[in-house]
Amino acid sequence: MKSDYFKDIITVKKRIIEKYGNLCGLEDIVHRIVGLHKVGVVNINHSVLELILSAYLLNQGFKVYAEVEVAGGIVDIYAIKGVDLSVEVETGYVPPASATYAEEFLMGRLALKTARYSKIGHEFYIAVPSFYIPPIPEALLKPPEERREDEVRQIMSLIRKYSKSPDVTLDDVRSSKVDGIITINTNSLDVKLIDNKNFLALKHFYS
Repeated sequence: MKSDYFKDIITVKKRIIEKYGNLCGLEDIVHRIVGLHKVGVVNINHSVLELILSAYLLNQGFKVYAEVEVAGGIVDIYAIKGVDLSVEVETGYVPPASATYAEEFLMGRLALKTARYSKIGHEFYIAVPSFYIPPIPEALLKPPEERREDEVRQIMSLIRKYSKSPDVTLDDVRSSKVDGIITINTNSLDVKLIDNKNFLALKHFYS
């Protein structure tokens, strides 16, 4: 069944209002996401996750901006409440050309996004649907000062294998970090934070 993007977004927006009430800033988020969909930047899977998480953060008292243009690209969510944080939303999509090495492709994409965007805010999170365990390179879950140089170079090699982005450097990888993983349940609209220690325990259950 083909998705009706605009109908789906309106449906999710109504469910959000039922859960949280009218949120100041929600309409701006919807307008921004829909506008980018019209020019082919975001799809429905990504948009739904981004909208649910934005609403959650608004309800927590954050000032939230969606799809913010920064040096090197566009960060999915930037939010401020005392400290600022940035979030990259990942659906786990793998293009057909990478189907035979999907995990490595996703590791490379997650590494690139972490290196590029994790210094925009004081904290950086990767947000995923609740059914997806993202293959984040373990070295990025360590504090930067605990990362070995060979790990940095391995991550850089992985990024270069799947991306030609010249803006990401070894220094970016050295200083990059993931502060936690956010899971989003599109059915219940629940949002949960998994810290790196607990995420690593989950990660060890799959190869």
